[in-house]
Amino acid sequence: MRKLGRNQLADLFTDHRDRLQSYLRTRLDSEADAQELAQEAYLRVLRINNKQLIRHPQTYLYRIAINLVHELYAHRLPPQQRLGETAVAELEDPGPSTEETAERRRQLQQVDRALSELSPKCRAVVTMRSRQGMSNKEVAERLGVSVGMVKKYMTKGVAHCRKRLRRFRDEEC
Repeated sequence: MRKLGRNQLADLFTDHRDRLQSYLRTRLDSEADAQELAQEAYLRVLRINNKQLIRHPQTYLYRIAINLVHELYAHRLPPQQRLGETAVAELEDPGPSTEETAERRRQLQQVDRALSELSPKCRAVVTMRSRQGMSNKEVAERLGVSVGMVKKYMTKGVAHCRKRLRRFRDEEC
């Protein structure tokens, strides 16, 4: 298991801040709360002592954010309506529905199709950065290119994938 460094955590937050805030806005009443909880989620990830235990940093960041939403709403309830800690611990996370799982699988297939259209080096950069969570420096060392080239490949690859995903979405409509 590779160690999750501070730079990778900074990249994680930078790469996902806007999406995380957007995700939180759909669950909260205010933009300010969404920004505050996104920042708090990042800070909580930074405070974890055994970062090497985090296998999926993006998923972990979102899980912390959702927990913060629950905490926020729990504190806003009158005391007589709050669940005790024991009751909360007994609640099960139902997980994604079958439809959500199928939709996620379909989206991943579309991303894979878009990635397959990239040059091998560009595809490798995007995959290493986004799916394997490697830093620009790690990718550059692995592929024998400069960090600047990694950034260029990443920009080109992400732009291509976004364009293709929009086209896939338009074709479905």
